Amino acid sequence: MTALPLPRSLRAVVVAAIAAVSLGAAWWLSLEAPSPSNDGPPVPPPQATDPLNPAIYIAGGEIPRTRRAPDRERRVGDPRSTVGEGLGGARVAPFWIQQHEVTNEEYRRFVAEHAYPDSTARYPVTNVTWEQAMAYAVSVGGRLPTETEWEFAARGAEGRTYPWGEDEPTCERAHFQGCGERSPIEVMTRPAGATPEGIHDLAGNVWEWVMPTWFEPGRTPVNDEVRRMRGGSFDDEAFFLRATNRSNDFPAGFRYISDGFRVAWSAGGD
Repeated sequence: MTALPLPRSLRAVVVAAIAAVSLGAAWWLSLEAPSPSNDGPPVPPPQATDPLNPAIYIAGGEIPRTRRAPDRERRVGDPRSTVGEGLGGARVAPFWIQQHEVTNEEYRRFVAEHAYPDSTARYPVTNVTWEQAMAYAVSVGGRLPTETEWEFAARGAEGRTYPWGEDEPTCERAHFQGCGERSPIEVMTRPAGATPEGIHDLAGNVWEWVMPTWFEPGRTPVNDEVRRMRGGSFDDEAFFLRATNRSNDFPAGFRYISDGFRVAWSAGGD
């Protein structure tokens, strides 16, 4: 038996009905199907997952402006002057930064002849120049942190005075002047001084080499202005442990027992 064709007007109604059902089904499925989440951190670079010193993801944002008015009565060059401190207002892109300073055992993977007592394997590597620190960072696919990254990691979006908050430094939070031996100590032995994100030793123990935001490794010439440090050390008083404190302009070849570094990576890759 041959089926009779539907009238043209009825065919239009059927097509419209099928389309409506299809759209309704798609809408319903869209409500039921889970949507992908963009809340989590991106996949870290392979070298940022080193079990000896894993990197912490920092989502970035704007560095808060400092609450303290600059001390303009101190002369330029006075180490206790607060003029020019802090990088408030600067925008920081997402990045990864190591949980603690690079240690002796980590550094020996890069420089095989690097010698140290077995008891200091987990101490920060020190007596390295800015250039040596950068060379190590590049060897693991990263670079030294920029000043803005370092400050944002230490102060957070809320603008902390110290990595842990507003309370004054104590020997339970940081290793600085008056806290026993005047030399570096093992990393991560002052957990009370860690940031809420879990970054350790940003205040005290050893100073950390950083670079200006405008510096491009391998492209920008290196001079005294490029070599900068942050964080204070075992040999410094509490004033120098503030997250806004800056120490700039070091000559080529400068290195000391109180100076170390950690590595950073841009979240989008370097």
